[in-house]
Amino acid sequence: MSYSVLQRVAKGPLPMVFTSAEDIEALRILKDGGWVKVSFSAPPGRPGTATVTELTALGRFAMQFVQPDKDKP
Repeated sequence: MSYSVLQRVAKGPLPMVFTSAEDIEALRILKDGGWVKVSFSAPPGRPGTATVTELTALGRFAMQFVQPDKDKP
């Protein structure tokens, strides 16, 4: 999971559109965890976009405990 993607969702206006494959994969994980509501324009493994419409209550709660990614400053 990418903490940086979760932070961007929390700080930005919604809906928010992502096009990077790395961000889209992170959003698939966040959606599976119930942390965000997001729709995808293409099946996994194909180029597309992800549109986040909501940071869920569970996602906001989880942000209190999630540590930043080790590979990010």
